[in-house]
Amino acid sequence: MNNKKAKRNLILISCIVLSFLVASLVIVIERRHKQLESETAEAAAAVLDSYLLESDAGDELPDQKHFISGWDRCLDQLRIDADVVFLGDSITYKSSFEQEFPDLVICNLGVCSDTIKAMNYRVGTLETLRPEKVFLMIGINSLRNFGLEECIEDYKILVDNILSRWDFDLYIMSVTPVAKDDLGADNANPETIMAFNEAIAKIAEEKGATYVDLFSELQESGYIKPEYTVDGLHLSDEAYDVWADMIEHYLY
Repeated sequence: MNNKKAKRNLILISCIVLSFLVASLVIVIERRHKQLESETAEAAAAVLDSYLLESDAGDELPDQKHFISGWDRCLDQLRIDADVVFLGDSITYKSSFEQEFPDLVICNLGVCSDTIKAMNYRVGTLETLRPEKVFLMIGINSLRNFGLEECIEDYKILVDNILSRWDFDLYIMSVTPVAKDDLGADNANPETIMAFNEAIAKIAEEKGATYVDLFSELQESGYIKPEYTVDGLHLSDEAYDVWADMIEHYLY
């Protein structure tokens, strides 16, 4: 009896010790996990601070490259062989050219709030989609936040980057006009937009691309016609119809 009682006590003590060790191990693991999280956050903050110090574009973070690479991998596995790619910001994003031209494989790569600098991170998607034609419209968000000359230089770099990705026909779309009532301290004025469009038209000529002057079709006295906008900046369905009509003969 005494032996059985001793064995039970030994087992009980062993269980208590084992429970204590497991609990201690869990505490250590949790502390280490929190430490790693803290170190990771500090490292990420350091990288971000470094980038912000080196760049004038606080909203164009290099982190997006990781998301873009994942997106490109998904597209690559889908084996999409695009006829046409539209590359731009929210004005492109809100278009529906795939409905206008249903017989073509069209990929809309518009990203809301995109800028000239930020677009450089994602033009590699063109190699994945292998399009025959690319329509580029970008600049209004940059013109609202950066100087004209800087935007022009950034645009030259972007076009070179795009043309190095794949063998396709590049069509450079003008930046579209904005409404007079929408103009403010952070908005580009008509003179700036027209000067930028003149510059990118020259870039198109120098690089063997085709310049498409949508600005002239949508403006009146430098401002966008009321029927062509929904909020003073973004385009109405009527404006997208004008855009579609202008590029139709380029698509076929």
